[in-house]
Amino acid sequence: MLSEGDQPDPAFVKGIASSYSVSKDTWYPIIPKLLLLVIPVEIFLFLYFPEVSSSEGFWVAVGITLPCLAYAVVYWIVYRLVFVTGKPASDGPMTGNWESFTFNGWANEPFKAFILRSDNESRDLLVYLHGYGSCLARGESRALQFHELGMNVISLDQRGFGSQGKRKDWTVLKAVTDIEGLLDHAPDILGFTPNRLWIYGHSLGGFLTLRLSSHSSGWWKDSLKGIILESPVASMPLIIEKKLPGRAALATHWVRHILRMEHERIHPDLGIRYSNAELPYCGIPNVPALVLQSRNDMTLGQYHFRLIKEHISHISEIHELDMPHTSKVDSKDRRRLVRDWMTNQLSST
Repeated sequence: MLSEGDQPDPAFVKGIASSYSVSKDTWYPIIPKLLLLVIPVEIFLFLYFPEVSSSEGFWVAVGITLPCLAYAVVYWIVYRLVFVTGKPASDGPMTGNWESFTFNGWANEPFKAFILRSDNESRDLLVYLHGYGSCLARGESRALQFHELGMNVISLDQRGFGSQGKRKDWTVLKAVTDIEGLLDHAPDILGFTPNRLWIYGHSLGGFLTLRLSSHSSGWWKDSLKGIILESPVASMPLIIEKKLPGRAALATHWVRHILRMEHERIHPDLGIRYSNAELPYCGIPNVPALVLQSRNDMTLGQYHFRLIKEHISHISEIHELDMPHTSKVDSKDRRRLVRDWMTNQLSST
């Protein structure tokens, strides 16, 4: 429960899909402060006053702090693997006639984004969201296709990836908040409020798309007409499980406690918990969806696709393609399916 003083500044709130309160605790990660003092003291005493090794009390103290040290090591490993993104992708340069602009994301942090303006004064907008560890340049062919169809296109290197920075304290809720900020700013950079909006999400961008499209707000609540999901993530717990060393790690009380502690530290108004950050609990969109799934997805496997088919097949046109998961690779089949689906959307919506 948040107190009145913990409520986020209304000026920061751009939508309803995410969390907006900013923690006052800037220490990361949360490692017991006393432990960091006690263990060095024990080591100092053992090295410079070896006679303490004959003290039963000393070994009792060591026996108490060793499990704490193990916990701190696990805490640090989990934090580094889950809450810090890896080395940014360096794909590029981009080939489209992109214009850069800035907007405010989570905690009003400044972000750089890009726009491809329509060549025929269209008032339609496509937002492209890349996957985890990727960047706009890697998936640029996806974005360019919609510009070729006459649409305005907006995209960005997401938090923690590409040239955006902000690698530490990464959470999927921060990423959702950033995109709500991008959508909120879109009419300002376009010079008009789009009549129609579509969102294209690849991999992790697919999960962001699912969350955003099932919790639409503001100008885009009525303008959102459809979504495209390419090999989408449908379960964040499964993604986190694969990142940690050993699948059994997620069954431990320690790891679940660490995940909860860090998420609650970063997001005092935590709106979605670890256990419900997957379909169907993250939200079911009510707009048409085109799903393009890698037939032999070596990155995500098939569990995410099974969740997609189980929970959103009623709104979806679903295709399995003989192409890898990565957005480095494009295919004629993907382009044809997107073109046909999008052309029908543009003519009938």
